[in-house]
Amino acid sequence: MLPLVLLLVAGDTSAYWQQQVAYEITASLDEPSGVLTGHVRISYVNRSPDTLRDFYVHQYLNAFRPGSRWTAADSAEQRERFQHLKDPDYAFERITSATVMGQALRPDYSYAPDSTIAHWTLPRSLVPGDSLAVDIDWLARLSTLPRRQGRRGRRFDFAQWYPKVVVYDRYGWEDHPLYPGGEFYGEFATYDVMLELAQDQVIGATGVPVEGDPGWETAKVDPALRIDYQRDWYHAPRTTHQCGEVAAGRKCVRFRAEQVHHFAFSLNPAYVYEQGRYGDAVVRVLYQPGDRATWGQGIAVRNTVVALAWLDSLFGKYQWPQLTNVHRIEGGGTEFPMMIMNGSASLGLIVHETGHQYVMGQLANNEWREGWLDEGFSDFQEGWLLETHGGPPAYDGLEPDVLLLDLERWSEPVSTVSERFRDFLIYQEMVYAKAQLFYEQLRYVVGDETMRRILRAYFSRWKLKHVDEDAFRRVAEEVSKQDLKWLFGEWLHATPLIDYRLRRVERHRLADGRWRTVVTVERKGDGRMPVEIGERDSIYARATGEPATERVEFTTAKKPGRLMLDPRGRAHDYDMLNNREKRPFVGRAAVGWRLDDPTRETAKRDKLVSAWLPVAWSNDLGGVTLGLRNRTNYLGRYERGMLLASVATGSGAAGRLGFYGRWSNPIRHLMPRTQSSVAAWDVEGRAGVALSVDRALRQHLGFGPDPHVGFDALWMATTDLAYVDRRLWDDAGTVEAGPWASIEMRRGATLLRARLGARGGIVYANPGPGIVSSSRYDIEGFGRFTGAASMRTPFLFGTTLGVRVFGGAYAGASDPVRQRRIPVAGADPYETFTDPFLRSRGALFLRPDFFYHAPGNANLRGFRSDLGGRWALSANIELTRAVWRRDQGILREVALEAFTDRALVDTLAVPSNTLGQRFTLLFDAGVGLVTRHQIRDLDWTMRFELPLIVNRYNEAADVRVGRGQLAFRWLLSLSPSF
Repeated sequence: MLPLVLLLVAGDTSAYWQQQVAYEITASLDEPSGVLTGHVRISYVNRSPDTLRDFYVHQYLNAFRPGSRWTAADSAEQRERFQHLKDPDYAFERITSATVMGQALRPDYSYAPDSTIAHWTLPRSLVPGDSLAVDIDWLARLSTLPRRQGRRGRRFDFAQWYPKVVVYDRYGWEDHPLYPGGEFYGEFATYDVMLELAQDQVIGATGVPVEGDPGWETAKVDPALRIDYQRDWYHAPRTTHQCGEVAAGRKCVRFRAEQVHHFAFSLNPAYVYEQGRYGDAVVRVLYQPGDRATWGQGIAVRNTVVALAWLDSLFGKYQWPQLTNVHRIEGGGTEFPMMIMNGSASLGLIVHETGHQYVMGQLANNEWREGWLDEGFSDFQEGWLLETHGGPPAYDGLEPDVLLLDLERWSEPVSTVSERFRDFLIYQEMVYAKAQLFYEQLRYVVGDETMRRILRAYFSRWKLKHVDEDAFRRVAEEVSKQDLKWLFGEWLHATPLIDYRLRRVERHRLADGRWRTVVTVERKGDGRMPVEIGERDSIYARATGEPATERVEFTTAKKPGRLMLDPRGRAHDYDMLNNREKRPFVGRAAVGWRLDDPTRETAKRDKLVSAWLPVAWSNDLGGVTLGLRNRTNYLGRYERGMLLASVATGSGAAGRLGFYGRWSNPIRHLMPRTQSSVAAWDVEGRAGVALSVDRALRQHLGFGPDPHVGFDALWMATTDLAYVDRRLWDDAGTVEAGPWASIEMRRGATLLRARLGARGGIVYANPGPGIVSSSRYDIEGFGRFTGAASMRTPFLFGTTLGVRVFGGAYAGASDPVRQRRIPVAGADPYETFTDPFLRSRGALFLRPDFFYHAPGNANLRGFRSDLGGRWALSANIELTRAVWRRDQGILREVALEAFTDRALVDTLAVPSNTLGQRFTLLFDAGVGLVTRHQIRDLDWTMRFELPLIVNRYNEAADVRVGRGQLAFRWLLSLSPSF
């Protein structure tokens, strides 16, 4: 049956045409300069229905030098690569002379100053069926900074190194400059390439060596190996000899390749050679002498053979004579016809790059116009292979990450032209990850067996031709006998969100004992997918997912249990918390109960994770306080909640029970790039409610500024003064609200941060019974304004310089209550309230004999935490020098630190020593030890600091009788200073 299907669908290419191209290249490499001198004759036959009046070639190496569009894109996205390279480190490709149709013509560069596209106006028009010849002399050099090409010492990875004919297809000339996003597009051609090289060079290349010594005999690991050169593959007469005489110490090697759209090669005199075979194709592996454990002993050969066997089973017979796998200079991998250049011999990487021998290589799509047709396709086949060999389904790890991009509205249509994506990161996420997910969804819609038949029919019809979306979709529709335009439209040309809700389940016992079940499915999202209905591992039916409301009926032998939509999680349904049948006291959502791990927060795709943890702390009034904490989340970002119930065991505690709750980001009310939360509490003598909205305004995920704007509203009041530290709290409450804005920017290793906030409201005091007092206000309006900016940047002798400036002010008719003063030494009481170790009198970090620094406000770390007034202006400066680093273990870094803090504060905070002066100058200085720690996802910074100098020493945090400005003092912190 399968051969019949292939026969029926394989012939529908009658309207297809492609140009006929042949290259005859001779080139000589001068290793000391890295410059290759070449000559090419390009024979071109116009097989199109159009008359051509122009001719174009790519000069891709010119992208890897200053002034190219590639480097402009790098600069725009804050990548430092080729834009600052100097001679002789940058790449180039210079045409020194050209003859077009027998006339000497200089090329012009329509994209100048970018020179990756050279153009000639033809001396005469090229009508359909006519041919031309172009002769070009050129010089080429690879860059010392590798990217798809590169050189290092005597190692050379030559890719896109010659004047390469621009494709002319149904869209016209595809004269597209090279950008970081998007790769290559070439005409299928015949290549006859003659290379003059140093005698000891070992070469791997596209094609077969029809003449000369590629160096494999001396490089082979196994002396008994009989190397299969395949010199007669293309039936070229053995007597044809084109390599002429070469100088001593040089050699000539000639390769031939047919029906390929590029020719690449790699040189290294130290290469080690191994060989294998899959069917008619010889597998050649060239690796470094030190790679024996990872590449040698047949490892890379076996992995390459596994890849070819798998791809042949999916698509069909490999069409070329050989596949060469080389260990390139750069990490990662790059694909070329008959050749892959890899940074490792891992199975996954080799399967991915070998996949490009089929998608991109033999099925040659336009990689800048439709990159998803090769990158996502190759990721898909790689994931399917690993799944087939016992690994987890690729879908399960892929889909949640793509979903978060969709929900946060970072996703863009996968079909977007490469350089028109928002940035390179989104380009990669779309043409690799989301495109892979598209193929997974196609597989889900049509089924595994039909997907295999689609791939084989696609390859049978379109091998060694140019392909596009229409070509693939038509084959998929013909084989599956389904209209798939909706699937291609939604997944490739739009970014809809998919959400289904199980509205109702009706069960009816039939006369024969079977059960008829009717399920009502509601479509809430703007996208659609078929939705399975089942329980656990049993699938009973599938809804089309198209109507707004759909009734699905099925019959079973036994009464179904609790039903859910999409039990396998294949519909990309973003809210799976409404997918289950509603039950009393349970609702629709499934909850995954677990013991909380403080070092890692677990998230589930289809459940609300509810993690519980017993906790304990102590303070003077409550004594030992026992609590139970619960954290919830969905997808790690939504339905985030934190509940903490506590009971104090101390004999003097009046209000023993405490409660704190915070809820944020409900999945049912999506606000992309926005965090919203509401909190309420009544714990340890304070009650309150808080509302917060945080809107991210950043334009790019991987680079650029990260600005935020937000709004906070807060009510906080004291309810039991026995708990509070009266140095920090008055018997009062505030109702306040206001906007804020922040920004974070990173330029290289320099990090800049800034934040401005303003709040206005009322403060009310509790001077005694009733609400009226003749000696003090009861209710008064106030405003509170703060702003801070900081920078950390590399400095002299391997140090890091940190600078922070702060300004804060309180506006009101009366002096501020203590909890709303502008603190001198660190965070204010509202900011530390949620930390039980800093909340109440006698807590672990709030004891008279323990000097803890919670950073914030004026941040003078050497002074007492209870100092505060109406306003403060400060600057904090510190210099750190890392003395020890590692990437594993709990302790990751140890650094030495020197710091100084200076401020002007009003006299309410610290009285002035000068009569009539309205401000007080404060400063401190000292040294410290800073350590950075990490346990799984939990990381923190510990500071042990010695404020040796404090100018108003009687106001120091660690004050002792008889000490002056210079004295030994200490403090501890579990967070960075700023």
